[in-house]
Amino acid sequence: MTRYEFYTNYQDCYEYHGSTTIERIRKQAGQTIKRDWILFDSVEEAQEFFNSNYVDFGGYYVQ
Repeated sequence: MTRYEFYTNYQDCYEYHGSTTIERIRKQAGQTIKRDWILFDSVEEAQEFFNSNYVDFGGYYVQ
């Protein structure tokens, strides 16, 4: 599953494949500028984070 968050200067892409890890890719002007892996203790915790509908810092979600 993939979720995008768009901001004024960049976009974040969250990729989740059903494990305890979510990959975050930050792009600016079409270039990848940062890649992080967010680690969780359980699959349930990762799912809760990925499926949350919180919008921080003025961005918006596209699923």
